[in-house]
Amino acid sequence: MFLQSAAKPIDDSLKKLVDEIEAQSPALSVLAARQFRYSLYQIPVEVTIKEPRHFNVLEEFIIRAGIELNPPPTENELASVLGLDPVFVRSTARTLKTLQTLSATSPITVTPEGRLFYEKGSVPQPPYSVQVYAVADPLNEKIIFQSEPLSTVVLKQPDLADFVKIDRKIADISSLSIESVQQIISASGLALHLPKSGKIVTSCKVVAPTQTIWKTISLFVLFDVLEDKLSLQVRSGKQILESISNWLSALQTEGKVSLQALCELSDETINIERETTLNKKNAEIEARVEKIQ
Repeated sequence: MFLQSAAKPIDDSLKKLVDEIEAQSPALSVLAARQFRYSLYQIPVEVTIKEPRHFNVLEEFIIRAGIELNPPPTENELASVLGLDPVFVRSTARTLKTLQTLSATSPITVTPEGRLFYEKGSVPQPPYSVQVYAVADPLNEKIIFQSEPLSTVVLKQPDLADFVKIDRKIADISSLSIESVQQIISASGLALHLPKSGKIVTSCKVVAPTQTIWKTISLFVLFDVLEDKLSLQVRSGKQILESISNWLSALQTEGKVSLQALCELSDETINIERETTLNKKNAEIEARVEKIQ
């Protein structure tokens, strides 16, 4: 029989989850369960995006004339052929030059970039900027981008950093290459960098000071009856955080983490639980042997 929860240092908010863990894995006993908070770092950033748009009819005529006619016409000559006011053709050509689809020379000359866009039926647009939020998570050793900021809620749980030195490395957002930023944005699920459709993030810059955001995690001290082994498990809600669990377990094995300080779990409680569970296991084995005999 495992020790009752009342005899263990288990936060009230985690008792239901503790019961579920032990019910799902009868060989496991939760010796302690406690919630902590740890800090995330939210950095407001501005990303610049470049993407194409479908060209209109007049833009298509101008680009086609520059590619297909030999010699290519001037803007006034093309306006005369199309029966249009030269003002419209010159204005549209000026826009295409600004977008680097046409060169600034006369007659009409399509740039190499303009030819590539023409093959796709589009022209580039002027770059535009979008504000997003980079969230650095030192404990998970990762950075994600979000379209909306995390809320700055005050949490009352003890700070994990008061018990464990969190020196896991994470890159400074301002030092990331644009290729790294593009990869993280894509992995974060934001539809800002879509190379196949021509939508490209071209730059990223920090636009406001970093904010500290608190997040809650739960720590469980588990005793495995079958393996006669103690381990630490960290969860966010019901999700097991494997990397953090392994990291904390390694620190505990190396004697760099005190379970007494972390969870008010004494060696005496651990020894009582171990002895109780092993005795229970031996009694079950003896009972099976007697039935066989």
